[in-house]
Amino acid sequence: MSILERIAHLSDNENITITELERIIGASKGVLSRALKKNTDIQAKWIAAIVENYPLYNAEWLLTGRGEMLKSDKLTRNQTTDATIDKLIKEVKELSAENALLQSRIKELEEEAARVSTPLGHSRANNNAIMINASEVES
Repeated sequence: MSILERIAHLSDNENITITELERIIGASKGVLSRALKKNTDIQAKWIAAIVENYPLYNAEWLLTGRGEMLKSDKLTRNQTTDATIDKLIKEVKELSAENALLQSRIKELEEEAARVSTPLGHSRANNNAIMINASEVES
């Protein structure tokens, strides 16, 4: 089994797509999937990012195929829990910031919609008044 096949196996074991794995490790979309499809090498920084983000997995297994796929000692599980919590906290902060930006944009668009619709309402009344005045002139 090649390193790329082991990465795919890790992805399957985590129940995530390769695209999701790319996002988690900070790789551009397609970095891993293209390498898997074309059976080409990937940069060491992506392997390091996988090892960093998935501390339950044995780095020796990932690199060479030797040993067990998963580490099993209690310390590693605690480190993984801490890493998972840190990742979740980071993701919640990112989503909260994105949510705040979206809420702000929604408010801006609602205000803009209110400004745009108000003059149209007044212009109809003005048009009716102009039409009334025009008919008075013709009479």
